[in-house]
Amino acid sequence: MLKTAPRLPHGQKISSIHSHFGSIDNSAQLLSPRLVRFKRQEQLNFVNHSLWKIHRGYIRTLTCDSQGEPVPTGFWTVGDIIGYPISQTYPYIAQCLTTVEAEYLDVGYRLSRETLLLQVRQSHTLLRIAHCKQAEQRLLQLICWLAERFGHAVKNSRQISLKLTHQEIAESIGITRVTVTRLLKTLERKRHIVWNSQERLVSQATFEQCYVSLSSHYR
Repeated sequence: MLKTAPRLPHGQKISSIHSHFGSIDNSAQLLSPRLVRFKRQEQLNFVNHSLWKIHRGYIRTLTCDSQGEPVPTGFWTVGDIIGYPISQTYPYIAQCLTTVEAEYLDVGYRLSRETLLLQVRQSHTLLRIAHCKQAEQRLLQLICWLAERFGHAVKNSRQISLKLTHQEIAESIGITRVTVTRLLKTLERKRHIVWNSQERLVSQATFEQCYVSLSSHYR
């Protein structure tokens, strides 16, 4: 049987987290022999280099830097397969951003070339965003990437279905939560985005200019 990993409390270093296994916690719900439901902020464990396939919800994967601070390595949703054998980063943390239903895959599951390429491309994109010198541009690039990865077209805009907290955004691009809040207001004043508790929108013109510039690195 599997057990969910301990939560990563706000401000806690990833280096202090240790995997442990056993029966499933009361907080996780076993839906079938291989399908488990997790709550927001819970973490998935990876037994003997196993994998998980997401059937519902959103997950972010993280490692840590030399100071033990969280460094996101990817954002994942329905159909994606995640696990240390793909990422090859340590420590490897998979944290639920929403309620998640995920299927446990045995060691030896054959990964497709597309799954491996998605991992590489996403890691490289997030790394490139993180190294953008200007914080405002860094934030805008992340938002436009999220709009492509987890968004859909609406009138003159793209709507992002994944709702990250300001803290989660801050950890993704190496700035403070307060700076994220300030820059989001700046981007709204410039009419690049609409950002509130109900909707997260990026103007189509902003999206096309920013995302094309970002993706051109891989052409």
